Amino acid sequence: MGEGERFASVLRESIEQSGLSLTVISQRLRARHRPVSVATLSNWQSGRSLPGGEQSLGVVAALEELLGKSPDDLAGLVGAPRPRGRSIQPANYVGRGSRREVFHRALEELGFETPQQYAHERVFQQHVVIDSSREVQRFDYRLTVRALESGICRLPVVHLLEPSEPNNSPEFIPLEGCAVGRRVAWPEHRAYGVELKVEGVLDAGQVATLAYRVEMTAKATDLTAAMYSVPRRANDVLLEVEFRGERKPLVSERYRRTESGESVTPVRLDRRDRLQVSDARFGPGTFGLRWDWGEDDEDDEDEDSC
Repeated sequence: MGEGERFASVLRESIEQSGLSLTVISQRLRARHRPVSVATLSNWQSGRSLPGGEQSLGVVAALEELLGKSPDDLAGLVGAPRPRGRSIQPANYVGRGSRREVFHRALEELGFETPQQYAHERVFQQHVVIDSSREVQRFDYRLTVRALESGICRLPVVHLLEPSEPNNSPEFIPLEGCAVGRRVAWPEHRAYGVELKVEGVLDAGQVATLAYRVEMTAKATDLTAAMYSVPRRANDVLLEVEFRGERKPLVSERYRRTESGESVTPVRLDRRDRLQVSDARFGPGTFGLRWDWGEDDEDDEDEDSC
């Protein structure tokens, strides 16, 4: 079965399970500013045509949420995998093949089987401290979230470490308004994560603020990026990376990926030795900062002193 047939089969089955007619789906997508005709939906589920172009892929992303599908269940079948909210690390979040499978398995292990079980991240702030004089690097997060269901509001935090990073389990530390629930530690897959539970019981639509910290045992030069992915549109996002100690990155860039494509923009350290990326009404997509440390001159200095 080819990708087009698999997409049609998964979409058709998802629509049947939802109990919604194509007319109702079309109306609800239009209300989400993702207009698509009933005829187009019919062609997609029958396999007569596939989504193509930025606008159609945006509709597929909205369909995933409307039909209660996991991220990439549909988009991944038309050649456009889309990152879904996870905490930090560059393109670790959604890899290809087994890395993506490991990520989804980790989500299920943490109790997140459908997108509706995620809280909606409305305001996101991340402050990263990369210190070349320390062996532990710090990632602080503060979020304002909206509950999509009544009950305990939850968020997943999953890290897939790059091959260049030490395979050490990050330490997840609740700072305010939340507690750690279930955990995942799969060193054989370089995958670690926790379930964050917002304190108290919320009604659907209520908002809450929480803060947590992730500490990673690694040298500063082991880390070359800080990324965050959001599955739904956020009101405001801010990511800062502060460099302490003698080592500073040689070059750096902002990274932004949405349904419209990717963009990379060079950026320099400010006077406080910080990099920053911010956006309003961002998502779904991935944003972040990447940097290159350049060559370490210590060996050359030793040779010169001989």
